[in-house]
Amino acid sequence: MTTIDRTNQGTLNFFNERIALWTANSLALSLSNGDITTLTALLDDANAKYAAAREGWNEYKALVDAQEESMNGLYDFGSLLVQQIRVAAKKEGTEELYHLAQIDPPKKPSSRTEAPIPTNLQLRSTTNGNLVLTFEANKGQGSVFVIQRRYKTLAGVVSGFQYMDTTGEKSWTDTAVPGGIEWIAYQVATRLTTNVVSDWSDEKTFNFGTIGNQNPPAAAAQTAATDGEPDGDESLTIEDAQALKDAQTAKGAEKAG
Repeated sequence: MTTIDRTNQGTLNFFNERIALWTANSLALSLSNGDITTLTALLDDANAKYAAAREGWNEYKALVDAQEESMNGLYDFGSLLVQQIRVAAKKEGTEELYHLAQIDPPKKPSSRTEAPIPTNLQLRSTTNGNLVLTFEANKGQGSVFVIQRRYKTLAGVVSGFQYMDTTGEKSWTDTAVPGGIEWIAYQVATRLTTNVVSDWSDEKTFNFGTIGNQNPPAAAAQTAATDGEPDGDESLTIEDAQALKDAQTAKGAEKAG
């Protein structure tokens, strides 16, 4: 079944291709002389208006293209002049030329005063007993993340938070998960290059249940320390964590020497 293409060009094509045939066979097609006369008039008017619109569009597009060319030329050359003024002002060492030219002086770089708190901590286990910690954070250039953990033994003893590592990635693998624990939990904080540190993230817990972690790496067994519950212990401070990290680094250097 033939249908009319509703686009302007499609509609014109449809009736331009059929007007002569419909006129010659109007009686057979049950079309009156009035139908043909009205259709012809509408088609002629539509063809004329479409042609005029296309011509107007082409003229408009040419004007827009000319405008864009002129604007680009103005912007490019004007930008060179602004740069010349900035160079001159920089040589002078004051902001007087900026004010004279009514150009904003360059903003002085400001150090970041707040570090973003990591969010959306996730944990997944691997087949060899490791735990992979991932999280989200707005990481600026040079920012690092400090990781701490604590756990609860099957005997009901909850350790204090322990510094684990400092990493530049938003993913970290714990390769020393202790055995015989009911759950283990992690927190992350961001440290900027300016040594500004964030608050600790929300705690993310991995539950082993009352059966506990049965297959830890042999070297990973650790003794829990203080009593507490998942949200009650005092967190290790960033400063303490960094001090521990520095001490471990120095110790490794001594062994290497």
